[in-house]
Amino acid sequence: MVSLRYFNQTGWTAIFNGTDSEIGRMVRVEGWDQATGTALVVDPKRGALRAVTDYEDFSHLERADQVVAAVPGGG
Repeated sequence: MVSLRYFNQTGWTAIFNGTDSEIGRMVRVEGWDQATGTALVVDPKRGALRAVTDYEDFSHLERADQVVAAVPGGG
C-alpha cells in the first residue's frame, strides 16, 4: 500500500530538519511564488501560504509523485 502523503499536485515536497522546538518534517509544496519562484507551503500557525526559505530549518525540496487519475476498481 502506498502512503498518500507522498502524492501532491505540484510534485514536490519540502524537507525541514527541525529546530529545538520543532521536529523535522516533510511538507507538501502547494505552489510557487510568481515573483521569486520560491516554493510555498501552508503555515498552520498563520493559516496562509509561506515561502520555504522563511523557515530557518528548511533543508531542500524532493520530488513527490503526482496523482494524474483514479480508476474505480471492480470493473
